[in-house]
Amino acid sequence: MEEITNLLSEKRLAKYKGCSREDAFQRHLYNSELAESFYQSLSYFEIILRNKIDLVFSRYLGADWISDQHYHIGKNKNHYDDALNRIEREKGKEYLKNRDCLISELTFGYWSFLFSDSYKELLWNKYPTMIAEIFDNPKYTLNLSKAYYQINKIRLYRNKVFHYGSLLVMTDDMSRPEQMHNMIYSMCRSMNANKLLKHIKTIDNFDDKYRKGKKLGLI
Repeated sequence: MEEITNLLSEKRLAKYKGCSREDAFQRHLYNSELAESFYQSLSYFEIILRNKIDLVFSRYLGADWISDQHYHIGKNKNHYDDALNRIEREKGKEYLKNRDCLISELTFGYWSFLFSDSYKELLWNKYPTMIAEIFDNPKYTLNLSKAYYQINKIRLYRNKVFHYGSLLVMTDDMSRPEQMHNMIYSMCRSMNANKLLKHIKTIDNFDDKYRKGKKLGLI
Protein backbone atom coordinates (compact mmCIF):
# COMPACT_ATOMS: atom_id res chain seq x y z
CA MET A 1 0.00 0.00 0.00
CA GLU A 2 2.92 2.33 0.68
CA GLU A 3 4.11 2.00 -2.91
CA ILE A 4 0.62 2.90 -4.21
CA THR A 5 0.41 5.85 -1.81
CA ASN A 6 3.78 7.15 -2.92
CA LEU A 7 2.80 6.97 -6.59
CA LEU A 8 -0.63 8.57 -6.16
CA SER A 9 0.55 10.91 -3.37
CA GLU A 10 -0.57 11.05 0.24
CA LYS A 11 -2.32 14.35 -0.41
CA ARG A 12 -4.56 12.86 -3.11
CA LEU A 13 -5.73 10.01 -0.87
CA ALA A 14 -6.03 12.31 2.17
CA LYS A 15 -9.11 13.91 0.54
CA TYR A 16 -11.07 10.88 1.71
CA LYS A 17 -11.12 11.55 5.42
CA GLY A 18 -12.00 9.15 8.22
CA CYS A 19 -10.94 5.94 6.49
CA SER A 20 -7.89 3.73 6.07
CA ARG A 21 -5.44 4.09 3.20
CA GLU A 22 -6.92 0.97 1.63
CA ASP A 23 -10.46 2.40 1.76
CA ALA A 24 -9.21 5.76 0.50
CA PHE A 25 -7.62 3.99 -2.46
CA GLN A 26 -10.89 2.19 -3.25
CA ARG A 27 -12.70 5.54 -3.14
CA HIS A 28 -10.06 6.97 -5.45
CA LEU A 29 -10.62 4.14 -7.95
CA TYR A 30 -14.38 4.58 -7.82
CA ASN A 31 -13.96 8.35 -8.24
CA SER A 32 -12.15 7.65 -11.53
CA GLU A 33 -15.06 5.50 -12.70
CA LEU A 34 -17.56 8.18 -11.73
CA ALA A 35 -15.54 10.89 -13.47
CA GLU A 36 -15.39 8.81 -16.64
CA SER A 37 -19.19 8.51 -16.59
CA PHE A 38 -19.41 12.31 -17.00
CA TYR A 39 -17.30 12.45 -20.16
CA GLN A 40 -20.18 12.03 -22.59
CA SER A 41 -22.60 14.51 -21.02
CA LEU A 42 -19.94 17.16 -20.39
CA SER A 43 -18.33 16.84 -23.82
CA TYR A 44 -21.63 17.11 -25.65
CA PHE A 45 -22.81 19.95 -23.43
CA GLU A 46 -19.75 21.98 -24.39
CA ILE A 47 -20.26 21.21 -28.09
CA ILE A 48 -23.97 22.07 -27.98
CA LEU A 49 -23.36 25.29 -26.05
CA ARG A 50 -20.66 26.71 -28.30
CA ASN A 51 -22.53 25.81 -31.50
CA LYS A 52 -25.79 27.28 -30.22
CA ILE A 53 -24.01 30.47 -29.19
CA ASP A 54 -22.30 30.71 -32.59
CA LEU A 55 -25.59 30.09 -34.41
CA VAL A 56 -27.37 32.90 -32.57
CA PHE A 57 -24.42 35.32 -32.45
CA SER A 58 -23.90 34.91 -36.19
CA ARG A 59 -27.47 36.02 -36.84
CA TYR A 60 -27.03 39.18 -34.76
CA LEU A 61 -23.35 40.01 -35.12
CA GLY A 62 -22.48 38.47 -38.47
CA ALA A 63 -20.58 35.26 -39.25
CA ASP A 64 -17.21 36.95 -38.66
CA TRP A 65 -17.98 37.79 -35.03
CA ILE A 66 -15.70 35.00 -33.84
CA SER A 67 -12.60 36.71 -35.27
CA ASP A 68 -13.67 40.27 -34.47
CA GLN A 69 -11.41 41.66 -31.73
CA HIS A 70 -14.30 43.87 -30.63
CA TYR A 71 -15.89 40.84 -28.96
CA HIS A 72 -12.77 39.55 -27.21
CA ILE A 73 -12.61 41.44 -23.92
CA GLY A 74 -11.27 40.80 -20.42
CA LYS A 75 -10.07 37.25 -19.87
CA ASN A 76 -11.56 36.24 -23.22
CA LYS A 77 -8.84 38.22 -24.97
CA ASN A 78 -6.34 35.82 -23.42
CA HIS A 79 -8.50 32.78 -24.23
CA TYR A 80 -8.70 33.90 -27.85
CA ASP A 81 -4.97 34.59 -28.18
CA ASP A 82 -4.14 31.25 -26.54
CA ALA A 83 -6.42 29.44 -29.01
CA LEU A 84 -4.67 31.09 -31.97
CA ASN A 85 -1.26 30.17 -30.58
CA ARG A 86 -2.33 26.53 -30.11
CA ILE A 87 -3.70 26.34 -33.63
CA GLU A 88 -0.53 27.79 -35.16
CA ARG A 89 1.73 25.58 -33.04
CA GLU A 90 -0.17 22.31 -33.47
CA LYS A 91 -1.82 22.64 -36.90
CA GLY A 92 -0.03 25.39 -38.78
CA LYS A 93 -0.67 28.97 -39.84
CA GLU A 94 -3.01 27.90 -42.64
CA TYR A 95 -5.57 26.89 -40.01
CA LEU A 96 -5.69 30.33 -38.37
CA LYS A 97 -8.41 31.38 -40.80
CA ASN A 98 -10.35 28.14 -40.35
CA ARG A 99 -13.51 29.22 -38.54
CA ASP A 100 -14.56 25.76 -37.35
CA CYS A 101 -11.08 25.09 -36.03
CA LEU A 102 -11.11 28.30 -34.01
CA ILE A 103 -14.53 27.58 -32.52
CA SER A 104 -13.46 24.12 -31.39
CA GLU A 105 -10.16 25.39 -29.94
CA LEU A 106 -11.69 28.10 -27.76
CA THR A 107 -11.94 26.86 -24.19
CA PHE A 108 -15.08 26.22 -22.18
CA GLY A 109 -13.97 29.21 -20.10
CA TYR A 110 -14.26 31.45 -23.17
CA TRP A 111 -17.84 30.38 -23.90
CA SER A 112 -18.98 30.62 -20.30
CA PHE A 113 -17.43 34.09 -19.82
CA LEU A 114 -19.60 35.42 -22.66
CA PHE A 115 -22.52 35.26 -20.20
CA SER A 116 -20.75 37.26 -17.50
CA ASP A 117 -21.51 40.86 -16.54
CA SER A 118 -18.48 41.96 -18.55
CA TYR A 119 -20.48 41.38 -21.74
CA LYS A 120 -23.73 43.03 -20.61
CA GLU A 121 -23.23 46.35 -22.35
CA LEU A 122 -21.44 44.93 -25.36
CA LEU A 123 -23.91 42.12 -26.12
CA TRP A 124 -26.85 41.35 -23.89
CA ASN A 125 -28.26 44.83 -23.29
CA LYS A 126 -27.80 45.64 -26.97
CA TYR A 127 -29.42 42.39 -28.16
CA PRO A 128 -31.74 41.33 -25.31
CA THR A 129 -33.50 38.61 -27.31
CA MET A 130 -30.29 36.60 -27.86
CA ILE A 131 -30.53 34.83 -24.50
CA ALA A 132 -34.01 33.52 -25.32
CA GLU A 133 -32.82 32.31 -28.72
CA ILE A 134 -29.91 30.39 -27.24
CA PHE A 135 -32.09 28.84 -24.54
CA ASP A 136 -35.22 28.45 -26.61
CA ASN A 137 -36.72 25.45 -24.80
CA PRO A 138 -36.40 26.18 -21.07
CA LYS A 139 -38.53 24.61 -18.34
CA TYR A 140 -38.08 27.82 -16.37
CA THR A 141 -37.00 31.36 -17.16
CA LEU A 142 -33.27 31.55 -17.83
CA ASN A 143 -32.07 35.11 -17.52
CA LEU A 144 -28.45 36.09 -18.03
CA SER A 145 -27.34 35.76 -14.40
CA LYS A 146 -28.98 32.36 -13.96
CA ALA A 147 -27.53 31.09 -17.23
CA TYR A 148 -24.04 32.25 -16.25
CA TYR A 149 -24.34 30.70 -12.79
CA GLN A 150 -25.30 27.30 -14.16
CA ILE A 151 -22.85 27.29 -17.07
CA ASN A 152 -20.00 28.34 -14.79
CA LYS A 153 -21.02 25.72 -12.22
CA ILE A 154 -20.83 23.07 -14.93
CA ARG A 155 -17.49 24.47 -16.12
CA LEU A 156 -15.96 24.20 -12.65
CA TYR A 157 -17.29 20.67 -12.29
CA ARG A 158 -15.90 19.80 -15.71
CA ASN A 159 -12.47 20.95 -14.51
CA LYS A 160 -12.72 18.58 -11.54
CA VAL A 161 -13.73 15.71 -13.82
CA PHE A 162 -10.99 16.24 -16.42
CA HIS A 163 -8.23 17.18 -13.96
CA TYR A 164 -8.55 14.29 -11.51
CA GLY A 165 -10.44 16.14 -8.78
CA SER A 166 -12.58 14.27 -6.28
CA LEU A 167 -16.30 14.16 -7.06
CA LEU A 168 -16.95 12.44 -3.72
CA VAL A 169 -15.85 15.46 -1.67
CA MET A 170 -18.88 17.76 -1.95
CA THR A 171 -19.24 21.27 -0.55
CA ASP A 172 -23.00 21.59 -1.04
CA ASP A 173 -26.01 19.79 -2.54
CA MET A 174 -25.41 21.39 -5.92
CA SER A 175 -22.00 19.70 -6.02
CA ARG A 176 -23.54 16.25 -5.69
CA PRO A 177 -22.89 14.11 -8.80
CA GLU A 178 -26.56 13.43 -9.46
CA GLN A 179 -27.42 17.13 -9.17
CA MET A 180 -24.65 18.09 -11.59
CA HIS A 181 -25.62 15.38 -14.06
CA ASN A 182 -29.23 16.59 -13.97
CA MET A 183 -28.11 20.20 -14.44
CA ILE A 184 -26.08 19.29 -17.53
CA TYR A 185 -29.03 17.54 -19.14
CA SER A 186 -31.44 20.29 -18.11
CA MET A 187 -29.24 22.94 -19.75
CA CYS A 188 -28.99 20.83 -22.92
CA ARG A 189 -32.78 20.54 -23.03
CA SER A 190 -33.01 24.30 -22.59
CA MET A 191 -31.02 24.60 -25.80
CA ASN A 192 -33.57 22.39 -27.58
CA ALA A 193 -31.24 19.39 -27.87
CA ASN A 194 -33.82 16.72 -26.97
CA LYS A 195 -33.35 14.65 -30.14
CA LEU A 196 -29.58 14.60 -29.67
CA LEU A 197 -29.93 13.76 -25.98
CA LYS A 198 -31.79 10.56 -26.81
CA HIS A 199 -28.67 9.32 -28.59
CA ILE A 200 -26.26 10.62 -25.95
CA LYS A 201 -28.15 8.73 -23.25
CA THR A 202 -27.46 5.44 -25.02
CA ILE A 203 -23.72 5.89 -24.37
CA ASP A 204 -24.00 7.66 -21.02
CA ASN A 205 -23.32 5.20 -18.16
CA PHE A 206 -23.64 7.65 -15.26
CA ASP A 207 -26.71 5.94 -13.80
CA ASP A 208 -24.91 2.59 -13.56
CA LYS A 209 -21.86 4.12 -11.91
CA TYR A 210 -24.01 6.17 -9.55
CA ARG A 211 -25.97 3.08 -8.45
CA LYS A 212 -22.68 1.27 -7.86
CA GLY A 213 -21.49 4.10 -5.60
CA LYS A 214 -24.75 4.08 -3.65
CA LYS A 215 -24.57 0.31 -3.21
CA LEU A 216 -20.99 0.53 -1.93
CA GLY A 217 -21.88 3.41 0.39
CA LEU A 218 -19.46 5.79 -1.35
CA ILE A 219 -22.04 8.43 -2.28
